[in-house]
Amino acid sequence: MYLQTKISISAFLMALLIAYPASNEASSTNHAQASAKKSESVKTESITSTFDDFPYAFEQVANNTWVMHGPRETPNPQNKGFMNNPGVVITSAGLVVIDPGSSVQVGEHVIAEIKKLSDQAIVAVFNTHIHGDHWLGNQAIKAAYPEAKIYGHPQMLVEIDHGEGKNWVNTMNRLTEGASEGTIVVAPKHTVDNKDMVKIGGTQFKIHHYGIAHTNTDIMIEVVENSVVFLGDNVLTLRLPRASDGTFMGNISSVKKMLESEVKVYVPGHGPTGDKAMVVDYIKYLTTIYEAAQKAFEEDLDSSDVITITRKTTAAYKDWSGYEEQIGPHGAQAYSEVEAAEF
Repeated sequence: MYLQTKISISAFLMALLIAYPASNEASSTNHAQASAKKSESVKTESITSTFDDFPYAFEQVANNTWVMHGPRETPNPQNKGFMNNPGVVITSAGLVVIDPGSSVQVGEHVIAEIKKLSDQAIVAVFNTHIHGDHWLGNQAIKAAYPEAKIYGHPQMLVEIDHGEGKNWVNTMNRLTEGASEGTIVVAPKHTVDNKDMVKIGGTQFKIHHYGIAHTNTDIMIEVVENSVVFLGDNVLTLRLPRASDGTFMGNISSVKKMLESEVKVYVPGHGPTGDKAMVVDYIKYLTTIYEAAQKAFEEDLDSSDVITITRKTTAAYKDWSGYEEQIGPHGAQAYSEVEAAEF
């Protein structure tokens, strides 16, 4: 039933936003195929997890590049909070990890799976953004490889200093009912921003940051020689995110700029790896939500009416994980952005 009068946007958002992002979708069979010859340090046998309680393994998505596609569940005692897509890049100087996961326990499992790929040391870690399901595994990396450098956006370090890291530790511990207990904040110590190039061995890691997108801390990491980019949560596949820490237009703009590159393989923060078509599909979802909010605003409808419009225009996404939980908050948030742009 529609609201009878136009309500406060902030109040409406407060009522709709949920406390944690929706679950990740299981890995699909449409991952990008490996290109070029494997590094000599890579073991070529098939990879099967030995952890009964952590049945996830790395899949090769490009030359010297692997991704562990996380589960679809939200954080719980069984998965110890694991839900993202950790990545590994093999370089001539050692291993580089992108987003090692949500707890020290997850990070330890990720390291164990990495050792099945190569016996090289982990020399660097990139954290794509502030959300703890992506980076609290830093603790395990630092414990095993104290010399490893951890990189993040400058604003991420600021937010951690202001307590956001501890908030994520507490959130994970609550959601996993103590299964992630013992996790502490191990923040990045090295900052990177747009156009920065970090060269590790013979491999170049190009940083993309175009302002606020999924959050105001996002970096996308392009592995130049491998034609791969790790998008963080600026793009997801087969699931919808909590979007309240960013903006729809900022997210759309940032990802469109990323698409101007010649990259062939795109790794989302959650969900199956794919190509440009996968990224375009996600942009289409964001654009569809924003256009529905514009339509409601122009017709002088309430922000609550956006969900009626979006249920029709986003039917193609109704089976994505988190659709029912997020379609309302997304519409309300987009409406508030449209309203703000008009004044």
